[in-house]
Amino acid sequence: MLINPLYQPVAGHDFADLIADYPLGIIVGSELVATHMPMLAVREPDGSVVVEGHIPLADPLHTVLAAGREVLLIFPGPSAYISPDWYTHAGLPTYDFEPVHIRGQATMMDQPALEDHLRRLIDHHENRVRPRQEGPDTAAPGSSSGPWRMNDSAEDSMHRLLRVIAGFRLRPRSVEFKSKIGQNRPADEVPITAQHLSLMRHPDARYLADLMKRVTVPRDDTDPPTDG
Repeated sequence: MLINPLYQPVAGHDFADLIADYPLGIIVGSELVATHMPMLAVREPDGSVVVEGHIPLADPLHTVLAAGREVLLIFPGPSAYISPDWYTHAGLPTYDFEPVHIRGQATMMDQPALEDHLRRLIDHHENRVRPRQEGPDTAAPGSSSGPWRMNDSAEDSMHRLLRVIAGFRLRPRSVEFKSKIGQNRPADEVPITAQHLSLMRHPDARYLADLMKRVTVPRDDTDPPTDG
């Protein structure tokens, strides 16, 4: 992936944070076979990050992963259209976005590790679908007062699922993290663009706006704006 040197992530926000917020990724094999699956970025005790996921046994990419062949994981991340009407300097329409590309070889999980992965994946999502300040007036009709928990019926379904999927762990050989959030524009435009994005209804726009508020633009305002 081509990455302009300007497009570096803000401090305190790395590719594991991006995957935590946007876990649905694309697994791509060497023969341009791809599949979409949710994954987890797991921080190891030594500070490194391992990507965990699962895949149906019937998926052709299962054979690729099990054979230890290198794959490409793509996490598209958030994206938002940027209108030149927001600029204080001349410019063209563009997109701001934050994708991650990871290459590496997978090792397959045994059944206990796969089951543990699925439970952690469920917990990860359940803890994020609840309102930040949940109360009687914020819960949707029919929802419980807390994260959904496995019952006997769900346990049975889980054990049936375990027979037809495989789990994997991938330690990245390379990571490309492109964070295009206004660093190519004059510094006075960044907060203006962030304000416009924060008012949009799409959550991607608000996500990028929050990141943009932390951007330090490494440019002189007298330089002509660049793109790419």
